[in-house]
Amino acid sequence: MWISFYNRQGVGDVLMFSKGHLDRSKIAVETIANVTRIYNKETKETFGYNFHHISERLEIEGNGHVQLSEGQMDTLNQLIYEQGYDPIPYENEPRIVVGKVLTCVDHEDSDHLHVTETQVGEDVYQIVCGASNVHADMGVIVALPGAVMPNGQVIRPGELRGVASQGMLCSAYELGRDPEHKQKGIMEVPLDLELGTPFDQLTSEQLAL
Repeated sequence: MWISFYNRQGVGDVLMFSKGHLDRSKIAVETIANVTRIYNKETKETFGYNFHHISERLEIEGNGHVQLSEGQMDTLNQLIYEQGYDPIPYENEPRIVVGKVLTCVDHEDSDHLHVTETQVGEDVYQIVCGASNVHADMGVIVALPGAVMPNGQVIRPGELRGVASQGMLCSAYELGRDPEHKQKGIMEVPLDLELGTPFDQLTSEQLAL
């Protein structure tokens, strides 16, 4: 999942794309014209692009993580093509969405972690969660791999105590709805919400239990 960032005040007029973490010892870069490619020097796999002086080509709104239109992505991929690089696939699926915990069991190597099978749309994800209030048959908000949280954290697949986890079950604090962190555990939402509905499209009435 490619993630795009833009922070003109902090970084300059550079649009940054990344699709994952790369060990610093393996990083290599090359710049042609206004496009810098970041890649694994051993495998040659591309892990990121920096587009310099991007405002000369695109008008970008926002600061931090930015969502680009298909037309804007076409412009970027034309720049990449001109330099002989591989294009960035256009992805516009929401990554913070309504889900439902189907099963919840204790982690075998932890006294507080739980391993859930959580449904989003037609897909089911294994997600490890440390919240004490998580349980089966529970409506939740899920941050899928590739999601960018309000604090800038990027959610990526990983492992917790040796168990694979494909996302995060979110608390109200992590979603920016509880800045004083008064609510404990993950945020519970009504079970009648359509699975896969983007979180930012939900109303306060829909979220009320």
